[in-house]
Amino acid sequence: MSKDQRRAQLLETAAVIVRAEGTDALTLARLAEQAGVTKPIAYEHFGTRAGLLIALYRYFDERQAQATQAALASDARTLDDAVAILAAAYVDCVLQAGPEFGAIAAALSASEEMEDFRQTLRDGYVDLYQKALSRYADLPGKAGRAVLHGLIGAADTLGAAAAAGRISRAEAVAALSRIMLGALSLSR
Repeated sequence: MSKDQRRAQLLETAAVIVRAEGTDALTLARLAEQAGVTKPIAYEHFGTRAGLLIALYRYFDERQAQATQAALASDARTLDDAVAILAAAYVDCVLQAGPEFGAIAAALSASEEMEDFRQTLRDGYVDLYQKALSRYADLPGKAGRAVLHGLIGAADTLGAAAAAGRISRAEAVAALSRIMLGALSLSR
């Protein structure tokens, strides 16, 4: 197995462990055991438990970003299209990742390393949203980025509510779309 294939296998195995047993059960030793590899292989890929959790978080996040970019490239012709794609992609990613996505974030929430990482992710989404939406709405400078940060916060909250079963997927997507369109209508 190539190094990239092994890493993907380890991340999939880690996701299974978290899904079945929670984040407390995820250690590099447990990962190695479940994946059928030696501990040094797991340590070589992730270094620390925090490194593993961040890699797993990034793994889910990259899947979300790729799906969003593909949908935008093929289907976004209007502001309404772009908003619908962004809202559905965000909520769907949270739902597909399942409760382990939130559990991973919670397990790392006290870590300064994780907060820096999460800020990097948020900034990446602000860039993605700015690129996708600037064709339809004026989002200049710091004020535009502030609006986009707010939209990402709304997406986080609604995705988490849908994942927890407090609202349906459809309700989360509809609410996020309305919030986005309302915020962006002020920027036209």
